[in-house]
Amino acid sequence: MKKEDRRVQRTRSMLHDALIDLIIEKGYEAITVQDIIDRANVGRSTFYSHFLDKEQLLLSSLGELSKFLKEQRELHAVPLSEEEFRFGYSLAMLQHVQSHRRIYKAVAGKQSGAVVLHHMQQMLAELAREDVERLFPDTDSVTIPKEIAIDFVVNTFLTMITWWMDRNMPCSAHEVDRMYHRLTLSGIHSFRSG
Repeated sequence: MKKEDRRVQRTRSMLHDALIDLIIEKGYEAITVQDIIDRANVGRSTFYSHFLDKEQLLLSSLGELSKFLKEQRELHAVPLSEEEFRFGYSLAMLQHVQSHRRIYKAVAGKQSGAVVLHHMQQMLAELAREDVERLFPDTDSVTIPKEIAIDFVVNTFLTMITWWMDRNMPCSAHEVDRMYHRLTLSGIHSFRSG
């Protein structure tokens, strides 16, 4: 059983790696399942025994990233005052971007990366929701719907990543994270009632 599990993990890993390499080379939209199986050196039936299509493979990759970001949030979760509040996913995600810059450079702000960015935005919204709910447990204390706050937080984060990529990372992940928090938290706090 363990051998099969390892083989499945290895195959899935090869498919994920092939997808990432191909996104860097030609953009997500131009990739076919045939490109992926050729790059991973697996058969078509092997691919389809794991994934329905390239989008499901992409979602699986983002699912792994989401799991990693949640683990990082749990590792560094410290109950902070409102003034010290930090989004649990942001620094870990920025560090991930920094260490995988080629893939993010291939999708950040590019038309060919629109599907990837859409799914990344959904993943980040799920993570941001938990943080926004921690920040504003009492919905009566804010004058804007939580969904708008979540969209604001996520879209600001994606804008920061695109800015960072477009300028060849002129500052560290920690510095971008600080800018992100100053920008986002000042915006969110301005919508408090009372």
